Amino acid sequence: MTDTQQSGTTEREFYADVAAEFLQHYQRGPRFVAVTGVPDADPARVAEHFAAALRDAGQEAERASAGSDGGADAFRDEVVAPFRSRDAVLVVDGEGLLTPAFRGFWNFSLWVEHDPERSPDWSFVTTGQKDPLGAPREVASVLLDDTDPERPRRLWADSC
Repeated sequence: MTDTQQSGTTEREFYADVAAEFLQHYQRGPRFVAVTGVPDADPARVAEHFAAALRDAGQEAERASAGSDGGADAFRDEVVAPFRSRDAVLVVDGEGLLTPAFRGFWNFSLWVEHDPERSPDWSFVTTGQKDPLGAPREVASVLLDDTDPERPRRLWADSC
């Protein structure tokens, strides 16, 4: 879908499309999704809408927020391990979820940008910029901009 087509996409349609993409690859078993992003973004809101889209698609989806305390080991013991026996999706929002310590937990991830000045045609390729945030943004399954929460839009940072 092009950016022009997505600019008219409603919030519900956007998250339904992302949920369908996720479910195409991850249909059963315990599944883990990270939602994180830049400081001005609202990953908790995005995570709520994504979990709702999964529920609308007939999936059991639960929500959690990862605090900055405890680290990856505590997160694994307290959140991931108890969920591993479930046939459901756990959608987790929080800071730093795509750092190397956490990266292995996720089947899928959403990186949330928030830039009111960004052009609808923006990408790192079209601007020739190098990604200053590097790996966390580069490993995300989906990049999106939540500047207009009612009309989120997908961003493309690759050259495909």
